[in-house]
Amino acid sequence: MSKVHENVIRDLLPLYADKVCSKETEDLVEAYLMTSPIIRRELEEMKAELPIPGNQGEASRRETNRKEAEGLKQVSVFWNRSKWKSFIKGATAAVAVCGVIALGYVGLFRWSIVPVPPEVMKISEVSRLENGKVAYHIAFADGVKSNRAKYVMDDNGDFHIVPYRPIIPIKSNVGIAVSYYEVIDVENKIYQAKYGGNHEIRAFYYGEGKDRILVWKKGMELPAASAKAEAWFQP
Repeated sequence: MSKVHENVIRDLLPLYADKVCSKETEDLVEAYLMTSPIIRRELEEMKAELPIPGNQGEASRRETNRKEAEGLKQVSVFWNRSKWKSFIKGATAAVAVCGVIALGYVGLFRWSIVPVPPEVMKISEVSRLENGKVAYHIAFADGVKSNRAKYVMDDNGDFHIVPYRPIIPIKSNVGIAVSYYEVIDVENKIYQAKYGGNHEIRAFYYGEGKDRILVWKKGMELPAASAKAEAWFQP
């Protein structure tokens, strides 16, 4: 055994400690260990520095895997949450834009807030029907519909109809002018109570202010309505 140098045994110790050496090398090292306390101490120190095999090592690996899995799970949760937040923000923005567009369309093309200019309203054929009501024909010369009207009666008994249309009006498909017959019952007490606070209707106008159009005034002589006008109001 003295023929084998101590440094040779020292070089073989890692193989011996890891149990990856041949049987002959193992026997050689063990024989030397029996005679050399220094080599035995170095072997013990070497083993102390090696990872502990068995259940503790397995448990450590499991803990490491668990922590890595938890980290990946947190990343996944954050990613999914971020995607949902981005989706919700995008959907909210899209709904808001659509809402603004819809409101803009309604406000410009459907919401009747602009009074019809008096110069485009043509009143004609003011007459009295057989039932005593006042009939007249109205035409909008620019071919644009009036979708809403306001009814106003002042303390003087002046009754006004104020037609309204959208900011950007849409022309009718009927033709150049939108025209039809209308009727007002100037003697109707219910009508007076609804719009005039029980005041007697003394005059009837289209529009308000200085540009209003007179349709009928108390004491006005009216011709009998034409057969066409009478037929218009037949049930």
